Amino acid sequence: MSKNYDQIATVDIDIATPIVDDTSFDNLLIMGPAPKGESQAPDVGVYSSIAEVEDAGFVTSGDGADPVGVAARVAFSQSPSPTQVYIAVQKLTEDAAGAAKTIKEVNEIVKDTISAAGNVTGCTISFSESARRLYIVLEGPISGVNNTELVEKLTAQGFAVSVDGSVITGLEDLSKLPIFAEIAAMQKGSEDINLVVTVEREGASPVSYGVTVSYPDTKKRAAAVESSTAVEDTPIDTPDTVLEAPATTIARALETSGWYVLCTAGVDPALYEDIAAYIETQEKMFCYTEMAFFGAGEDGGNKPSVGNVYFRTMGIYGRENTKQADEDVPEANWYMNAAWVAKWLNYESGSETAAFKVLASVYPSSLNSTETKALADASLNYFITVGNKNISMNGKVVGDEWADVIRFRDWLKNDMQVRVVNLFVTRPKVPYTDSGIGLVQNQMLASLKAGQDVGGIAEEEFDEDGNSIPGYTTSVPLAASLSASERASRRLTKCTFKARLAGAIHFAELTGSLTYEL
Repeated sequence: MSKNYDQIATVDIDIATPIVDDTSFDNLLIMGPAPKGESQAPDVGVYSSIAEVEDAGFVTSGDGADPVGVAARVAFSQSPSPTQVYIAVQKLTEDAAGAAKTIKEVNEIVKDTISAAGNVTGCTISFSESARRLYIVLEGPISGVNNTELVEKLTAQGFAVSVDGSVITGLEDLSKLPIFAEIAAMQKGSEDINLVVTVEREGASPVSYGVTVSYPDTKKRAAAVESSTAVEDTPIDTPDTVLEAPATTIARALETSGWYVLCTAGVDPALYEDIAAYIETQEKMFCYTEMAFFGAGEDGGNKPSVGNVYFRTMGIYGRENTKQADEDVPEANWYMNAAWVAKWLNYESGSETAAFKVLASVYPSSLNSTETKALADASLNYFITVGNKNISMNGKVVGDEWADVIRFRDWLKNDMQVRVVNLFVTRPKVPYTDSGIGLVQNQMLASLKAGQDVGGIAEEEFDEDGNSIPGYTTSVPLAASLSASERASRRLTKCTFKARLAGAIHFAELTGSLTYEL
């Protein structure tokens, strides 16, 4: 039955929905090269399990493992396991991408040509794709060049081919090369002759291929073929592996919200300083695994990979001992940073310290007191065994501030900003009066109280005389104290607060005595 209210009054209610903030201080981002094989990985991806990382093409263990894949495995191995891990792929430069395409196409042409019947006579040819090298084992002396199909195929596909700097397009050019005369003069048992063939296409970096020509003694020819094909030399150059500058990758990652600490994996340590400088301009943090300390610097002293001027960068020592060679470092320890950060960020900002965290899947360092002091003096972190527990120690950024303080400061700033913005968004107007200023102050107080509740801000305490020492205070101006121009600008200034950090106890000195009676 209608109550006919609409004939007298109508009511239209708007639901004031606050802004939903997606800023997070709980997730790490791993930055490093793309998988070596086929990849489905996006430029910036979010992964909830190691299975998802593997599905994207990252190899997470064993021979041929990808640095990012191993770092992700180490991160997900922590207990509790992170709910999300972000991965930002360092893309190839434009030139490197072109070189990679060149290598793929040229390799296919080379394989097709040398495997075709009748294309190879008077020698045995093998091809190492990984080394980009042809091994030619002569069966007899060379009197001339009978087949240049390989060069002609490359030229037909738009590639420019040169040998030791001389451009060749076919038989005539090849036979006139000085190096050919040297090859033609080879006799049984002659030393191998090596030459470099450069292949390039407009718009891409040149790619070098090595050619090794040998003329072994007939009796040893089979052995020579076997040994030459077994050698997987490093390519002459690797233009297809040149990665974009870290700042480019990070800038792209910043377009995706939800991560807070950047961890590197497979990134050249020479770039750590650049990364630290860039992160210092962002409200993020950076953590790297320190491998170059203890005499690794040119001056022979203890020298961190990053200077001590950064307050958003952390380094954690990764070797099991200071004398351990690179090849002996356990695979996971190269990604000690991912283990530490994944564990640390599992705790709510303000409730934690970065020290004393039990880490899984990584091996602790065996350090003496002099070595731990050296690390602490450099504001570096480390992972050692205390009692029967393997725990992280120190908990600082390289600028000698506590890492948890930096994180909590960022959290508090964001929380207070969101609260004040939501005040303006959800109310029709906040008047420029004492009552309106009081509404702003209430948001400041609410944020500070939340910071106190999580443990970042100290609780109210009392001195020896019973006087209250508050955890925080706020101050806002009276509307009447502000000038007409200030009020006309609609900008409220002079709102301030002070808060005492709760801090954390990292060391306790206890003294006592034993007596027969108290």
